[in-house]
Amino acid sequence: MKRITQEKAELLIKLASAYIDFSQMPLDDGPTYRIFQEADTDGIYMMESEWDKYDLLQIRPSNLDELAATVAFSHNPDINPYIYTYMKVRKVQPFTYPRFTELEKVNSILSDTHGMLLWQEQKEAILEYFGSMSELEREQNKNAIKIVLREIELRKHTLSNRAFFRNRALLCYKLAYIKVHHRELFDKFTEQYLSEDTGTGQCTFYHG
Repeated sequence: MKRITQEKAELLIKLASAYIDFSQMPLDDGPTYRIFQEADTDGIYMMESEWDKYDLLQIRPSNLDELAATVAFSHNPDINPYIYTYMKVRKVQPFTYPRFTELEKVNSILSDTHGMLLWQEQKEAILEYFGSMSELEREQNKNAIKIVLREIELRKHTLSNRAFFRNRALLCYKLAYIKVHHRELFDKFTEQYLSEDTGTGQCTFYHG
């Protein structure tokens, strides 16, 4: 069976919008996250390969932030080795490496990745925060700042774009939501549009 492309994924979502109000779709649906936690992701854009499934089984995402991180880890080979660090800081609390917890604002910036520096947007927010500090604040926190800046320097070429991967994660989530709650539509689409590249864009096989 062919893997689903972005074009086909968006077509399926468009067809499903006749039955699902995606603007009201809950982003904390347990059965949908079980699709990812169990790596039952055939037909889920960007999550179909054995490589992707292995990462899903390690992280077992339970919210959209964790799903975005998983997609980023799987599709950016520069950061894939950091999965272990991500899993460790998620489980070991309070974490002590790097010493981000000494800076409450930095800890808040990194909260969506459990304290790990992963996104370019996080780096920019941290540097903006440091730039807003008074000389006294910088002196009082100089050791913690030094550690954070060192981590940024080490990771500067591997940081990913959060907005991009969050959008990709939302696309994956919508497909998984369809797979769980409208399985007939999902399966028929997979059969019709992936095994045969008809490209008609018509859906005559599902009635809700």
